[in-house]
Amino acid sequence: MTRLTVWLAGVALLVPSTAIAQRTSENAVTASGDAFGRSVGNERIGLYSSEDVRGFNPVDAGNARIEGLYFDQQDRIPTRLIDGNTIRVGITAQRYPFPAPTGIVDYPLTLARDKQDASVEVERGPYGGFAGSLELKIPVSKTLGVSGGIGWRNQVRSEGGKNRFRNFGITLAWRPYEGALIAPFFGGYTNRSDEARVVLFPTSNELPRVPREVFLGQDWTDRDYVSRTGGVVAKLPLGPVRIEAGLFRSNRKTERVFSDFLTGVGSDGRAVARTIVADGNNLDQSDSGEARLVREWTAGNVRHSLIASVRGRKKDRLFGGTQSFSLGASSAIAPDPRRQPNINLGAENSDKVRQMTFGGAYSLNWAGRGSIDLSLSKSRYRKTIDFTDPMVPLLVTRDDPWLWSAAGSVLISSRIAIYGGYVRGLEEAPIAPEVATNRNEAPPAVRTEQMDLGLRFAITPKLSLVAGLFSVKKPYFNLDPARRFRELGAVDNRGVEVSFAGQLAKGLNVVAGAVFLDPTITGEAVSIGQIRNRPVGSAKRRAIANFDWRLAGGASPWSFDLGLESLSARIGNASPNPSVQLIAPPREVVNLGGRYRFGLGPYKALVRVQVTNLFNDYGWQVSSSGAYTTSNSRTFVAQLVGDF
Repeated sequence: MTRLTVWLAGVALLVPSTAIAQRTSENAVTASGDAFGRSVGNERIGLYSSEDVRGFNPVDAGNARIEGLYFDQQDRIPTRLIDGNTIRVGITAQRYPFPAPTGIVDYPLTLARDKQDASVEVERGPYGGFAGSLELKIPVSKTLGVSGGIGWRNQVRSEGGKNRFRNFGITLAWRPYEGALIAPFFGGYTNRSDEARVVLFPTSNELPRVPREVFLGQDWTDRDYVSRTGGVVAKLPLGPVRIEAGLFRSNRKTERVFSDFLTGVGSDGRAVARTIVADGNNLDQSDSGEARLVREWTAGNVRHSLIASVRGRKKDRLFGGTQSFSLGASSAIAPDPRRQPNINLGAENSDKVRQMTFGGAYSLNWAGRGSIDLSLSKSRYRKTIDFTDPMVPLLVTRDDPWLWSAAGSVLISSRIAIYGGYVRGLEEAPIAPEVATNRNEAPPAVRTEQMDLGLRFAITPKLSLVAGLFSVKKPYFNLDPARRFRELGAVDNRGVEVSFAGQLAKGLNVVAGAVFLDPTITGEAVSIGQIRNRPVGSAKRRAIANFDWRLAGGASPWSFDLGLESLSARIGNASPNPSVQLIAPPREVVNLGGRYRFGLGPYKALVRVQVTNLFNDYGWQVSSSGAYTTSNSRTFVAQLVGDF
């Protein structure tokens, strides 16, 4: 640690002392106003995430935003470009124009302002991995600033194996006049030598004991990919109106990728068959954006907002051309290395989506009384899939739906508000999983809807309770008995969500919550007994509690954090036959950590340590297709961060 401190101090000499604290002050617990999901720096807490909101994936559904503007995300946004993300769902989506049934993931850009600073981080990662980053924010003039950085991670994975992960990003922030912002940005990732993790498809109603931290895959199944994200955001006040616009490009080029799965896995760890699927030369690329004209005005105690919007996307995919290798019987509990076969990938299929949406939104906020939010949009959607197989016809899908939303809140006292709303949307369906016969094929977008109702109670000015009911309805896609991924019916994810967040006392903050889910599938596949009426991988309950305690009423350099998570049993397979139904067992995980803040001359530094899965709970992760992987074992992470 001494060498790292000296290195940080050396970096400090390169940066003027006008710096302000940046990374050393990041804390997801103290930054969260609710338990629905927040990411700050490397920390992520909450009931939901960018991969899971109320049982669905909002990014896959096409519900990402950058600075509130529509963005068709194809891969993760480089962390050097953004200050985390916020999940907007339920009451947190109130006053947010054009909401979506699966929730919104909103990414704020990292922007330089009038002070110069730099942050350096080094990390001893899980299982002995190593990571680091360097970030800079530099004001070039009174109206122009630049921010950016690089990051690297030599990762050791929980299932064994290693990979090399690199990312970078740069953003300009030009403020030509008061209230105006033009911010172009560009960044990307590279990931190398990421061997395929073995996934299991059990047939027994008892799961095997698969060892963790032991690589059970093949050392030649590396995944290599490159992704890039770029664009420009503009927010320009023009007299009584404001223009808000964003134009974005997101792409991911997968040079090669493998899937390694075991089927017919019994309780003793024996697998009837091992299959490896080779793929590569795939491309996911999208140009997207939104332009808005915003008019806001106040009449007495009422604040009005009127928005005219046009948003669209041009998405192109290359997929397919895979090659499958059947390697016979194998093992899920011991390494089983095989010789690399000759790989000859076929031609790629082409998938094109063109979509334009025109809409208007109106919002009214009556101080001390409540709010109303309305939106109406007309969308034009076209999707074309051109298969290289001449025997498969061109697939063309068209849809021109009206989309609308209505939401509102009423303050029945100074501390209690009731909220509710309805949203009808057009969202992307999930992509066919690796085990499907039509692997990586993307179904057309589907019509979805959401209803929610709840209340918010301000226990104190700094502590609030939110409780709500919701129902999210979508067409249900999964594997049929022939392992083709297709629409099998409709699913209604009904549930209750509770959030308790804020400051309990000076220096003591809490973010806690629970979601109770009752997902139900209806349709012909259920009626004729092909699948059960519960989605695979669904859990009836998830509860979290995160505490951050900074000693001396928040004035001490020492703070400690505790995280608790409880997950109920999950549906383990789709079989309606009780004799072979599989249930993934419940899980309880405890995380414990601490921070120590100190000075390096005029600069600030932080040591952060954390133990995740403190009691080394053994559990399973279950995908919606019925693929099983083990949960992470106990990990130890140590970070040293300096702000200069």
